Amino acid sequence: MIEKSKVLADAVSVLNKDDQPWEVSVEGDCIIGKWKWMDATFFSQSKISSEVRDYTFTVTLGDNGKWKEVDRTSSKSASVSSTGAKLSASKFKGKTMQKSFEFGVGKNKDTGETGIIGFTFDTSLVKKPIREYLESCGWKKAGLFGSLR
Repeated sequence: MIEKSKVLADAVSVLNKDDQPWEVSVEGDCIIGKWKWMDATFFSQSKISSEVRDYTFTVTLGDNGKWKEVDRTSSKSASVSSTGAKLSASKFKGKTMQKSFEFGVGKNKDTGETGIIGFTFDTSLVKKPIREYLESCGWKKAGLFGSLR
């Protein structure tokens, strides 16, 4: 098993790739995969809406060669229509597995692309490489009630 300090020190260079839409950072004993997978303005005949959605996968390394993981998602939207304005936000923390594809007429705020725009999201694209990296370093995922000490 590779020492925790070495696993953490190498995580950013091993896991970040130019061709992936998410990135890894390290904070303390945690490897954090973050993906802002939607930041767009959508247009329809009856309203204009703005949507921002992101996902974070946090893996906390213990002192016993095991890790624990948690997912976080957040969504913020604002829309204006002839009937008024609406704001909404949601957050989730726990275990999740999600895949989605969304499209519409609008503007992708990250790329500047306008017209028919689409966004794809799959939590496994973040989780799998991080888990494989940790397993290649000799680490194991802690059980549901497993201790990190």
